[in-house]
Formats: sequence, C-alpha cells, structure tokens
Amino acid sequence: MDFKNNVNKYLLGLITAIFLFVGVGCSDTSSSNNSAVQKNTTLTAQSQKQTKETAVKSPIKTEKAMVTRHVDGDTVYVKLENGTETKIRLIGVNTPESTTKHEEYGEEASNYTKSQLLGKTVYLEKDTSDTDKYGRLLRYVWLEQPTEINEDQIKTKMFNAILAINGYAEQSTYPPDVKYADYFKEFAAYARENNKGLWAINHNGTTKGDGIEAPSTSSSNSSSSRSSSSNNDNATVQQNQTQQVSQSNNQTATVYVTNTGKKYHSAGCKYLRKSQISISLSDAKAQGYEPCSVCNPPQ
Repeated sequence: MDFKNNVNKYLLGLITAIFLFVGVGCSDTSSSNNSAVQKNTTLTAQSQKQTKETAVKSPIKTEKAMVTRHVDGDTVYVKLENGTETKIRLIGVNTPESTTKHEEYGEEASNYTKSQLLGKTVYLEKDTSDTDKYGRLLRYVWLEQPTEINEDQIKTKMFNAILAINGYAEQSTYPPDVKYADYFKEFAAYARENNKGLWAINHNGTTKGDGIEAPSTSSSNSSSSRSSSSNNDNATVQQNQTQQVSQSNNQTATVYVTNTGKKYHSAGCKYLRKSQISISLSDAKAQGYEPCSVCNPPQ
C-alpha cells in the first residue's frame, strides 16, 4: 500500500511538473508573439512617419483639384478639395478657338487638353491675379507637384508649358501674371522652329499671340514691298499715324497694347492685334511697355 501511494505521489508530481512546464512555455511563446506584433506595429508606424516626412516638398504653394470637364484647349472645369466646381483659365498661353468660333487647330488643341486632363488630379498654382474679368480662376496647372522650379520640370510637369512646347498654344501674357512668361516664349519658339502643332498649319500661328513676329521675307510680302501702290499706301498710313501722334504727344495720350507682348502702339499700327487695349501713355510706361519702332508712337 505504501508503495502504491508513493507511485501515485510520484506520478502526481510528474504531471504537475509537466503542466507547469507547458504553461510557462506557452506563456513565453505568447509573450514572444505579442512582442513581435508590437515590434512590427512600431516599425510600420515609424516607416509611415518616415515616408510622410520624406514626401516630396514642393517649393510652390498649390491647391489639389480634380478635372471634371473641359471647355477647350486652355479652359477646363475642376472640383476643388472643398467640393466646389469652378472654371479654370490656364495662365500665359492661348489655344485656337473651338467654341464660339472655330480656328485652325482649335479642335485638335481642345481634344488634346481633354485627353490629358479630364478625370485627372492636378495641382493649381496662382500667380498674382485670382480671376479674370469673366470670373474664371487664373492658374498654372501642374500634372505633378514640382520638386524644384527649373526648365526641365516646367516643360514636363506643367500643362500650360506642355501645350506651348507641343505647338498647341501660343504665348499669351497678361501682366501682372508673368511668372513663367519667359519659359512660355521659349517653348513656343521651339514649337514654331520645329513645325509642331499649329505651326505646321500656318507659320504665323493661328491665335495671333505675342510669341514671335512673322518673318518679313515671304514672297507675298516681298512683292508687296516692291509694289509702288503698296508703298504709297504705306506712306499714307505713316503720314496719318504721324499726324495722330503729333496731336497727342503728351503723357495723357492714348496708346494701345495687345493682350500679349510689351510694346505699345499708335492706332492703326500693322502690328496691333485685334485684341487691342487702350491705355494712357503714362500707364503704359509705368507697366514696362516700350514704344513700337514701326509706327513711332509718342515717347
């Protein structure tokens, strides 16, 4: 009987030891698993924090938006982050018309803008003016936020510039929104020299912006300049312009500027575009306009 009791005590002790061992092992395993989970969670949080901290920081202030509709080559509708839908007019460029009137390459420019922007997330940059006289927001439209402002990033990430460099738009500068005007002028010149887009249709362009003056060596211009009747007409125009200038040769004289360029003109100047804007001579000079040498406006 004592022997049997001793065996039972031994077995009981052995079983108890096994349970204790298994329990401690499970506890250690659970603790290890919990520790691993916590460690992974911590690493994930740190990784997300580092990703956020190392995210691209743009040197310019932009507003994120979604393009919801397109109007033509240089005008679209966007939905801002606050849910407001508004019309955007691209700054610094002008595409051929395709809505109220139809100009060469207007449909192509409109379709190109639609294919590149519709439904896309874009980043809007403001210059000096907020809206134009039609209530449209004036903005540069970035396809991606730039990491720095240089020619390469402007021509590959800003849609205004992409239109110009591919020949879908001419430069169109309205002071005081001139931040990227020099780039647009360079890109439009490149497109013209390489017969891209609208320049392939007409070497003078189609929107008559202020990019580059038409060359004066064409056969039609040459024959006209050799024509005596043309010379007489030009002499008459010059005489009339001189008379007009002499009558208003003071700081309150009215001169004219176009929607692009930095020259002011007298009425009737052959380089005065259809989008002429009247302005006083003093205001023109104050805004940095220079006289057009062709029509000899008041100084």
